[in-house]
Amino acid sequence: MTEISASGFNILIRAKRDGRWWILKALAPAVRNSEVYQSLLQKEFDIMKHVQHPGVAEVMGIEEVDGYGKCLVMEWIDGVTLEEWLLQHHSKAERVHIANQLLVVLEFVHDMQVVHRDLKPSNMMVTRNGSVLKLIDFGLADADSYAVLKEPAGTDGYVSPEQQKGGPTDVRNDIYSVGVILDKMRLNFSYRLGLKRCLRPLEERYPNMTAMRQHIHSLHRNLLAFWISSGILAACTTGVVIYNKVNEPPRGYDVVAEFKIGNLAYKSWGGGVVSVRAANSKDSCIEVPKTVNFQGMTYKIDEIEKKAFADQPDLRKLVFPDTKFHVMKQMVENSPNLHSICFRSALPPVIGNAIWKTRIQDVFSESDFRRVILYVPKGSFDAYRKSAWNQFENIIEYE
Repeated sequence: MTEISASGFNILIRAKRDGRWWILKALAPAVRNSEVYQSLLQKEFDIMKHVQHPGVAEVMGIEEVDGYGKCLVMEWIDGVTLEEWLLQHHSKAERVHIANQLLVVLEFVHDMQVVHRDLKPSNMMVTRNGSVLKLIDFGLADADSYAVLKEPAGTDGYVSPEQQKGGPTDVRNDIYSVGVILDKMRLNFSYRLGLKRCLRPLEERYPNMTAMRQHIHSLHRNLLAFWISSGILAACTTGVVIYNKVNEPPRGYDVVAEFKIGNLAYKSWGGGVVSVRAANSKDSCIEVPKTVNFQGMTYKIDEIEKKAFADQPDLRKLVFPDTKFHVMKQMVENSPNLHSICFRSALPPVIGNAIWKTRIQDVFSESDFRRVILYVPKGSFDAYRKSAWNQFENIIEYE
């Protein structure tokens, strides 16, 4: 075991066990026996265990370690902090790739009702292999269910003005910090437009990360459309196009990766999320997975594309995963034999998104509402009936 840093009330130790490196987070000697600080260490473990995601450092447990007392045991990340990474030379495309990941992982963390409260480049790691962004140090993080550490928290230069004054703690505090970080990353024009809203007074900021991410992508698409119509795209391509390692570059200039696996086609605009659609018109049953792996990257299913399962004459059944996702317009248009949709999530899918407003009547036709049966998990009938999905005449619970 080797101590690698000591700051505030914590000590970080690099340790080896069973041929593998780990990071131990211990309390400093001055507070090691304090019940308050031991509770904070337990709280950090509980929160990190709750927000398991490829973009969050993985915590394995709390163990008693000789000479250090109780320690968080976390994965060793072979990489550098974002602060160090930004001091190196990286292309604009590489910086946008990291920024996209930041938005996606924070959207997930906030969806789990957790606020980080200390976002800054030194609390983020970028791996050497694959340039994967990972959030670390949830020591000041908060969730509604905890009573400890409700006083103001954060780091000067990144903490929001209202948080410094003891104002409300919610996701908009993190969004302010994200704006400061993005400003330091020297990104493209759509990001620069979007980050300005992050730094506005609390009520004028993005209400959540989903709205922010979708707005930035919308700005990017609109700017590209303007450049194309103005005939100036060729002169700007180098600074705009972002490609992952795919065999054939996608036709959409804002698409990072586009690929097919099995009977589904996927498209990503960055970070770790993809939209999905049918890859052929011959399936009778299509099951959408929760995540998909491609070229070393794990993507989360975020959106069912417009007309994703349209014009499918043989399609009879759709199965959707137990995860949050959005459905867009005309999803099953001209698929006359579809008779059932099975949801694994107890919470109804979102209709449209914050940028592209959509009604359920834009997704399905009147005949769909009468013909198609929705199968929902046991105990979730009321949730679907109280949502936009109540347009369907037949909603049936299953075990």
